[in-house]
Amino acid sequence: MKIKKPVKNKKKQNRNVQIIIGIVVLMVSVLLLSSQNSQQAGVQKAIQGKSVGDFALTDLEGETIHLSDYQGKYVLLNAWATWCPPCRAEMPDLNEFHQAHQDKGFEILAINAGETRDVAAQFAESLGLGFKVVLDSDGTVLNSLGITGFPTSILIDPEGKVAMIHIGMIFPADLNKKVLPFLQ
Repeated sequence: MKIKKPVKNKKKQNRNVQIIIGIVVLMVSVLLLSSQNSQQAGVQKAIQGKSVGDFALTDLEGETIHLSDYQGKYVLLNAWATWCPPCRAEMPDLNEFHQAHQDKGFEILAINAGETRDVAAQFAESLGLGFKVVLDSDGTVLNSLGITGFPTSILIDPEGKVAMIHIGMIFPADLNKKVLPFLQ
């Protein structure tokens, strides 16, 4: 009888070891997947004077847009959502500023925070937005940029470095004071 008891304990130990190995494999898989998502985005936290790297998001037409597509231009990344009243309120001013300065190598890349293509497209169409709207459906890029509030605007210079960060609604006076000097 003493022989059977150690066998049962050994089977129980083997089962516990298998469970622990399974948990470790699961945890490593989750970590690798989250790391892979960050690497795919290739984006870093926005810090003035530093590069944010590159990322790819889908626009409203289904095309993949890379931040690097805008190399050599000033790009205002604007994090927004239709449920955000200040985001909605600033869009006409952003559109007007973009129209007035796009000939100076200025672009706006409006990054929608987690909404469907239809919701973002309906809003953009209703205002006749003349700049690119891209979808960050799972928030990976915005989280990687360190954006925690909406709206947030980040000006990227032609070399891909952060020139300016503005948290909150950006008014025409802010655009003229904080963005326009870079475009002259």
